Amino acid sequence: MKLLQTMICTLAVCALVLGGLSESVKAEPKEIKLLFPEPFSAASSYAEGQAVGIYYGALDFYMQNHPALRGKFKMRWVGDVVKSPADALNAVATGAGQITYTLPQFIEQFDPDWRIITTPGMFVDMAHFLRAMSTPEWKAKQEMLEKNCGFKILKWTNSIGHFYLWTKTGPADTLKALRNQKIRYAGQQSYAVAFNKLGLVGVALPYTEVVSALQTNMIEGLTNDIFGYTYYDLPRQTKYMLPVPFGFGPQALVVNAEWWNNLPKEQRDAINFVVQCTDVHQYFEAEEKRILKWWDENPGTELVKLTPEARAEWDAALAEAAAEFTKDADPALLKAIRDNK
Repeated sequence: MKLLQTMICTLAVCALVLGGLSESVKAEPKEIKLLFPEPFSAASSYAEGQAVGIYYGALDFYMQNHPALRGKFKMRWVGDVVKSPADALNAVATGAGQITYTLPQFIEQFDPDWRIITTPGMFVDMAHFLRAMSTPEWKAKQEMLEKNCGFKILKWTNSIGHFYLWTKTGPADTLKALRNQKIRYAGQQSYAVAFNKLGLVGVALPYTEVVSALQTNMIEGLTNDIFGYTYYDLPRQTKYMLPVPFGFGPQALVVNAEWWNNLPKEQRDAINFVVQCTDVHQYFEAEEKRILKWWDENPGTELVKLTPEARAEWDAALAEAAAEFTKDADPALLKAIRDNK
């Protein structure tokens, strides 16, 4: 009898130990990789990385503290695997990571209609863009990405800033004054078409060659998002800034669709809540205004003022370029943008 009791106690203890081991295995947090094309130390110095960093921090806090998430996940910034935003998006689409950021030009590889978004002159501001993305036509395009391409857009978080034009010579306050100036751009076909309509000579260059090209007079100016002006030290390189939005760069936080859809509902709801409650686009819009004001007031730089006639000529050229570049796009998508200005 005593031997039987001993055996029962031993089995009970073993069951408790095995149960505890089983629980510890279950409790092992699953890694969530946030893919980015460079380490956070570098990413935090410009708009894309700054915005993603805010969302990353909010998500990380929720992962550690929310009852539905605590102990189940651990976040990791992976900035040493992918080499470009396009690579990061492909990696998340195929399940090599769970989260990344993207811009419309990288979505074009999956669906060419997304070229509409970065067409010069297409959007007034972030509010206009968000209204367009909320229409049935653009919601359907986003749902198709989730269904066919392996990734889901959780949220359009902010704009990386309007693309403006900087020149060494000026003031370039009319299209005539700008005509035939050699202006750097990143190689987008939409910009090439717009340059042609504006009478500019487009020079496609990687960002690493911009400063040397300005210093050797290979180019006389460039287009770039406004937050990149410090990277190139543009106040020293290009005195004149034309404050007419040339293009627009909305940024999205995206997730692997299969991973996301397989999360338990309470976990998905908790993650989505913190993403939707975190807002940064107003900050970047305020920063854009601050930079424009600084450029106008700084003694060494000049914010070029266009007359109403010159601005109308500029807008007409961009509208003509946009119509040409998007002539084969779905007209319903274009109408949704026009109707929500």
